[in-house]
Amino acid sequence: MITSILLAATIAMPATEESPMQVPSRQITIVNSQDTQSCQFNLDKDIHASYETLTVKDGDIELFRILHNGDLYINGDSVSVDAEERGMLIQYKNGLAAQSEFVVDVMAEALEMTSYALSATFSEMFGERHKIVRRIEKLNHTLAEEFATVAYQANGTYVVQGSQLEVFGDRLGDTLDTEIEQIVEDSMGSMIWMVTKAMFSGSGGFEQRMEQFGERMETMGEELETTMEGWGAEMEIRGEAMCADLEKLRETEGRIVERIPSFSEYRLLM
Repeated sequence: MITSILLAATIAMPATEESPMQVPSRQITIVNSQDTQSCQFNLDKDIHASYETLTVKDGDIELFRILHNGDLYINGDSVSVDAEERGMLIQYKNGLAAQSEFVVDVMAEALEMTSYALSATFSEMFGERHKIVRRIEKLNHTLAEEFATVAYQANGTYVVQGSQLEVFGDRLGDTLDTEIEQIVEDSMGSMIWMVTKAMFSGSGGFEQRMEQFGERMETMGEELETTMEGWGAEMEIRGEAMCADLEKLRETEGRIVERIPSFSEYRLLM
């Protein structure tokens, strides 16, 4: 099971009663082992972030823009800033660029984890050339295409379409629920055949063959769990570091609002 780092804007493993599927919402949460609250921020706007320019939009409308030298534009109009404010704006721009890069990368990695788990499970059960495995590969491709519409990197700019996350989450959840349910239903015949084959092939008596089959499935599950937990632990380490940076960025945003009250309407890290 993937543990310790959850992104409400990530693709998660298929739902079970013990581990419900997480789908994107407008609140991004980087969960660490210390302080969940400090790692939350609401995102219903579109962020285009690079180390040259930070632009935040509401649909096609540009709300504010910060340039590499700290110049600030709100609703297209230049805002006069002094040297201290300029420094804070540059720090804020760079911080949001780093956070956007992290969100895009972790969402992509969570998608990769999901695809890997699905492919590994069904490939081990039925073989890499089985039609069910090809269905899984097609599903993975669909998920990747869906993901690329809301969080991606292009020419050094990281884009997180916050305005699309909620709709994307609903669509993605429906896709996963429907496809996984159908794939499992369609694979029941293959599963029965696999069990039947195990009953009448291999060495030893019937009980020994069933025990060997059970051990094979258990080993597969343990190996997959070990892989996913190791993967998740590495993501958690990065998540905790970004969580600390996010709290500092929240403080910077607060200082900017104190110095530039017109910026308060566009806070992202409240």
